[in-house]
Amino acid sequence: MFRRYFMAGCALLLASASAGASETALNGQEVYQLLRGNTASGLWQGTPYKSYFDPNGATLYMPQIGEPALGKWRINPDTGQYESWWEHVGWTSYTVVRTDTGLAWVHEGQNHAFTIEQGRQLSW
Repeated sequence: MFRRYFMAGCALLLASASAGASETALNGQEVYQLLRGNTASGLWQGTPYKSYFDPNGATLYMPQIGEPALGKWRINPDTGQYESWWEHVGWTSYTVVRTDTGLAWVHEGQNHAFTIEQGRQLSW
């Protein structure tokens, strides 16, 4: 009897947790206003990073450990997605979403949480 109530309670808890999780995709203009002239911070493949989005379309990626990289960024006018260009991969598209806990890049079905700092904030 206890096990049945326990399992039912767990199922309800999981259902309510997933029902509360929501994502809202930002449109191209929202992404542009969010990134333009600002710095994103987060984890990428387990490494802390900061990335500055210059209004001229350049971006500077600064991992906490490792070499910085200079790339390009833009908003695709057809899809409204953020796109970045890096020499080793070319242009790559990301959807930017607002989640229950903040912001995230969505790439290959995975969310990568990040925060925004006003202006160029690349020092650790």
